[in-house]
Amino acid sequence: MYNLIKRAINCYQNKKFVEAEKICQNILDLDPNNFDAINLLAAINFQNKSFSKSIELFKKASKINPNSADLYNNLSIAFLQEKKLKEAIQSWDKAIKLKPDFFQAYFGKGNAYSNLKDYSNAINNFNKAIEIKKDYKEAYNNLGSLYANLKDYKNALTIFKKAIAINPVHFNEFNNLGNVYYELKKYNDAIDNYNLAIKINSDFALTYYNKAKALQKINLIEESVKNYKKAISLNKNFSEAYKNLGNIYMDLKLLDKSIYNHKKALKINPGIKFLLGNILQLKCGICDWENFEYEKNFLERQILDGKKSASPFSTLLLYDSPSLLMKSSNIFLESEFQTSKWIKKEKVRKKKIRIAYYSSDFHNHATMYLIANLFELHDKSKFEIYAFSFGPDDNSKIRKRVIKTFDKFIDVNQKTIQEIVEISRHENIDIAVDLKGFTKDNRFEIFIERCAPIQISFLGFPGTTGSDCIDYLVADKMVIPDQKKKYYSENIIYLPNSYQVNDATITISEKNFRRKEFGLPENSFVYCCFNNTYKILPDMFLSWIKILEKVQNSVLWLLVDNDIAKTNLKKILTSKGIDQNRLIFADRMMHSEHLARLKLADLFLDTFPCNAHTTASDSLRSCLPILTLRGNSFASRVTSSLLSSVGLDKLITDTNQAYEELAVKIALDDNYFSLIKNELKDNIKTKPLLNTIMFTKNLERAYFNAFEKYVNNEKPDTIEIN
Repeated sequence: MYNLIKRAINCYQNKKFVEAEKICQNILDLDPNNFDAINLLAAINFQNKSFSKSIELFKKASKINPNSADLYNNLSIAFLQEKKLKEAIQSWDKAIKLKPDFFQAYFGKGNAYSNLKDYSNAINNFNKAIEIKKDYKEAYNNLGSLYANLKDYKNALTIFKKAIAINPVHFNEFNNLGNVYYELKKYNDAIDNYNLAIKINSDFALTYYNKAKALQKINLIEESVKNYKKAISLNKNFSEAYKNLGNIYMDLKLLDKSIYNHKKALKINPGIKFLLGNILQLKCGICDWENFEYEKNFLERQILDGKKSASPFSTLLLYDSPSLLMKSSNIFLESEFQTSKWIKKEKVRKKKIRIAYYSSDFHNHATMYLIANLFELHDKSKFEIYAFSFGPDDNSKIRKRVIKTFDKFIDVNQKTIQEIVEISRHENIDIAVDLKGFTKDNRFEIFIERCAPIQISFLGFPGTTGSDCIDYLVADKMVIPDQKKKYYSENIIYLPNSYQVNDATITISEKNFRRKEFGLPENSFVYCCFNNTYKILPDMFLSWIKILEKVQNSVLWLLVDNDIAKTNLKKILTSKGIDQNRLIFADRMMHSEHLARLKLADLFLDTFPCNAHTTASDSLRSCLPILTLRGNSFASRVTSSLLSSVGLDKLITDTNQAYEELAVKIALDDNYFSLIKNELKDNIKTKPLLNTIMFTKNLERAYFNAFEKYVNNEKPDTIEIN
């Protein structure tokens, strides 16, 4: 019998599992309770991935010999394969009882508890394994990864460093350490460790990808592109590398290259998150509308089916539907953020309410041109005003200006989410105001983690976040009529005029521009649109073509900053029988000069469903009338809100036909055009739109009402400021 067992073990060790199994069966025919044969047969079934049979045999063996710690360890590993985690832990407990220094069993328990999301027990068991075996690299690495997944990066850093101190060093350990430094926003340290990983293994695609991300963060774009391309050369199916490379090209406004890489990513991995909507948005950026309606309808069905196909921002650009945006935001939240358990602190009424504004845009950005004066006008006898800046310092005049306005301006650009939350709580912020929502470079996790007891969305994102962590959304009755409130997860703060703040102190350049400087005909009627190109959708451009057809002595002046879009728009115009020279393109320029340039146009034609926002205010400030089409969504009603606030409701239309007819009438009826121009010149001085003092007082009343509800233990509810 001994020789048969020996032969079976020899076959097993040489991976001759069929022969080993036959020998074991022969032994069991002679001796049905032979422990060695049953134990070996269990191991053979494990190797053949027959895990349930393996478990059955290990259990049988344990009844024959209940004193084998190794057997219980093997049984636990088989349980683990069947995802029977609790049974695996119980079996490892038996192994440890028999062999108290069984470090592999503690390691196994750590993995099982980690999979059960019982992180405290997982950490304890990994630490116990390390206590027994001081150089247990696998335990260090798994413990470090667990801390990293829990976003406890400081502990992760300590553990990974200990793993690296044990020879031999594996390249993935430097990669792991680099990832922790990346999360801690220590990008140069991250790159150093990725380079050490590459030195050990120059063929690991993931390290080049990680290095590219870090290089991107410190704005070494050329090097970042090289590393993404290297990752792709090593792994042709690296969808995330294609996606990130596409994102870089998008930021560089090389939209055709961005589309190419995003399409490659999506072809490799059709389930890659939120890329389908981004591709359609990018195609709009170059005015490539081939199959637009089909792709738009397909994307809508994807969102309605709960697929992770479009970000909320892409959704609001493409669809005039607050219900669809709410669905999109819900999908995005569930996918990208973990719900935090926030422990409420005892309410303390202070002399002043502490309000903090959170943004990446405290620099030369459209948001600052709207809101800077509000910061200056806040009543410092009632409020302490803080800024949390997680964007770049561009050393611009407007950044220097706004820094001076705050009681505390806190640069948290290199801080982690948890650090920002901790600083916010330490400063006892009462009201946190998110100026980003789901726009570029947001840090929405700050609000998921509850950086303040009252959290408000304002200005940056024209729609719902779909999140219960945002208590209020600042709006007005135009952008969110009462009947549409059901499509917003937030409680609405209704301001009496427009929700959009404007800076009354902005000056318009005194430069006296002439039309010929911008290629505009002197005696033509100049329609213009200075919105981002991706806001121009085919239906609206078709309306503009119809307007040009009816107003022969007219041109269309657009802000288009990529040649592909220019070519595509000219082709469309020519295909409709209109001289392409009637389409004139503008470049970007300094804000004060842009405001002066606007005076050269006669009528601003708004986009739909995403209206002009800051651009609309710029137009009205420069006394350039803007014609808008009002829809159902927040984003499609912004210009209507501004026009109403300046007393020009007559420029709000509700159908494409009405929009086209009014655009034609304004151009052809000199008296009507003069009436509108004069009305705007008068109203801009007297109506609420540019009255920042009034706006600030109304917003402060809203803040005070929200704070009173909080300290009185009232649930957030609609707030109307009259």
